[in-house]
Order: sequence, then C-alpha cells, then structure tokens
Amino acid sequence: MMNKKITRCALPLLMAAVALPAAAFNKNAYVVNQADNTVSVIDTTSNAVTATIPVGGNPQGIAVSPNGAEIYVTNGNDNTVSVIKAATNAVVASVPVGGFPFGVTVSPDGRTIYVANANDNTVSIVDVTKNAVVASVDVGALPFNVATGPSGKFVYTSNIGENSVSVIDTRTKAVVATVPVGVAPNGLDVGPLGARIYVANSNSNNVSVIDAFTNQVKSTIAAGNGAGAVVTSPIGLPVYVSNVSDSTVSVINPLNSAVIATVPVGALPGPLAVSRTFGRVYVTNAGSHSVSVINPFTNKVVATVDVGNVPAAIATQPE
Repeated sequence: MMNKKITRCALPLLMAAVALPAAAFNKNAYVVNQADNTVSVIDTTSNAVTATIPVGGNPQGIAVSPNGAEIYVTNGNDNTVSVIKAATNAVVASVPVGGFPFGVTVSPDGRTIYVANANDNTVSIVDVTKNAVVASVDVGALPFNVATGPSGKFVYTSNIGENSVSVIDTRTKAVVATVPVGVAPNGLDVGPLGARIYVANSNSNNVSVIDAFTNQVKSTIAAGNGAGAVVTSPIGLPVYVSNVSDSTVSVINPLNSAVIATVPVGALPGPLAVSRTFGRVYVTNAGSHSVSVINPFTNKVVATVDVGNVPAAIATQPE
C-alpha cells in the first residue's frame, strides 16, 4: 500500500447509427500542462491551439462547468483551484483547498465542484457562487481522481493508496460505501446514465466496472499495460482507456467487455476526453507534449496537436 506524500506527478460500435446532437458541439478542449503551469486551449473544429493561460504551480486536474463558462484547474504545489472564465481565457479567482489537489469534477447543476486532495485523503466541496470550501469529506488513501454522475447524487474518488473507490452521498456529504477495485486505481468515469462507474487500474492493467446501484464490481475488463485513464462516450459506448506503458488507447465495448481496437498514440498517454465535435477522442501524451485526436468511426489518429510540456489532464467545453 502506498502511503508517501505526493510531491510531483509527472467503438465505432453503434456510433454510426447514433446521431450526436447537432447543436451540442464542444467548442474547445482545455489541456493542463504540468511542467509549464499553463492551460492550452484547443479549438476542436480546427484542432489548433488558440490560447495559453497561466495557472498555479504544478497543475494536475481540470473540469469545465456544464454551461462551458468556467474552467477549474487544480494546482498541486499551491493547494489551490484556479477559476478561469472561458469568455476571456483569464483566471478570475484562486480557491484554497486541501493538500496537493489532484482531480476535480463539477456537479451537474454547475453550483459545486469536488476536489480530491491526495495528501490529505479528503475531498473539498467548493461552492462556486462563493469560490469557497463549504465542507471537507474524509475518503480513502491518496485520492487521485474524482467523478460524478448525471444525477449529481453521488461522487466517486479513486484511492490509489488503498486500491478502492469511495462513494460520497452529496446530500449528507459523507462516504456511504468503499468499493475494492484493482491495483493502483487512477482514472475513473461515470457512464452517461449513471449506472456504471469505470475505474482504470494502472498496475492491474484493467478496468473495474462498478454497479452504481449495488456499489460492487460487476466485471473486470482487460486493457493494455499501465491502464491509467478512462472515459466513456456520450452514448455510453465505447469506453476508451489510455495505456501509459504501451503508448496506446484501448477501445472497449462495455456490453461484452471486449477490446475492439487498439490505437497507437503519443508517448506516455494519460487522461482523455470525448468531444461532441464529431465524437472525437482527445488523448494527452505527457511524453510527447502533445494531444492525439482519434476519429471514433475509424479508430485512427487524425491529428496531433502540440501543446505545453507534460500535458497531464484534459476537459472539453459543452455548448
């Protein structure tokens, strides 16, 4: 079990038959550049960087509000969250949180953000109307990432120090379940219906699928080596997993737990995001200082976007 403090963190299946909402295009993707203390703004229609935004020290995680107006960036060295206005690409607030904030997620109503503090084993609950912490919840050891579902009733943290996922009831602000998963759980994502939580286990090279109704692992899906991040498509399938040791992305059909494609990307791939702009998948490559853009219909890389040094997280902007 890990217990040391963190100081530095370096399908087409069914897609052709399902139309994405015509007005629901993501204008931008936002990429955290860990070594530069910046965020790159990528126009997802042109796949070009249009702005670079300075943030705090050693940024780790990023999330975008449901209306696309605000971007939240965790700064590991500063123990803060930078609040960026999308309209101006400017930081408008810095919110003190816990020790070494890592992952961040936004509630579906946009009023609250949840921040996983790796060094404190807590989640900070921030009221974005005040840009202030209103509560803190104790979770498992070394919480890295955090996610919430479409109902906003529960928040999930991946606890890499104890191989578990904490389930937080957002009404009571308390942990209501702890779910054992694979070794070194890192990235996690909640399916669009909120029924399944996907957890990428870096040292097990697989994905744990948690049933949200029972808070138990219902299946385990093999992925590549160093499966460290996971994201679901807007319709729930496929599921994409980045494999840091293989420099690939596994494309998984969750209905039968099968890997239907393996896509070569850049070096040391990490967090990824799905844009509603043609359903493209954006993959951060920490070792290549770039973002790979995958066409979901062909499962091929169609563009590579150079960003800052050590891109460590990415989020897309809804419209």
